[in-house]
Amino acid sequence: ESDTFNYLELTLNDSKPRTPVLDCQLGYCLTPLPKDVRDHEYFLRKYRRSIINWVVQSSAVDFLHLLIVCMKWLCEIYHIEARFALSIHDEIRYIVPAEDRYRCALALSLSNMYVRAMISQKLGIRELPMSVAFFSQVDIDRVLRKEVNLVCTTPSGECIPPGEALDMNAILVKTGGTLKKVAA
Repeated sequence: ESDTFNYLELTLNDSKPRTPVLDCQLGYCLTPLPKDVRDHEYFLRKYRRSIINWVVQSSAVDFLHLLIVCMKWLCEIYHIEARFALSIHDEIRYIVPAEDRYRCALALSLSNMYVRAMISQKLGIRELPMSVAFFSQVDIDRVLRKEVNLVCTTPSGECIPPGEALDMNAILVKTGGTLKKVAA
């Protein structure tokens, strides 16, 4: 956390702040004034939190964009019928036929690892700890609910069975460790 804070503070000293991953530039309205301008310090004091917030939020958007692109790439290569449906805060949802659900979970986990590795590399961190490489779990469900084990009832009173929450080890078992479609 202290490294992140230090990085964000350094960003404030940059004349054209950018995101660390995709190098997107801060909009003109929040770009710090040149240092030789009289109100330079006042501007930084007043808009410091907004600039830092922009870097944090835009970096999360960079992450999401990279994750979606990586998923699209893996799904195309391995013929996984998955369609991006929704992203909310730290969640991303795909619609997938039942027969591709485990391969999609593996593709999502690998995409997360690839994106985190790219970000780490870009920031000069040469190793990626297992604890951040993969999602703690990937939820597989037939309905949109916060947790796969929450009770879900249709308007007609029919109870929908719970979904599955799989960690990386369970995903590897379900897929045999491959994204390739295995003949039944």
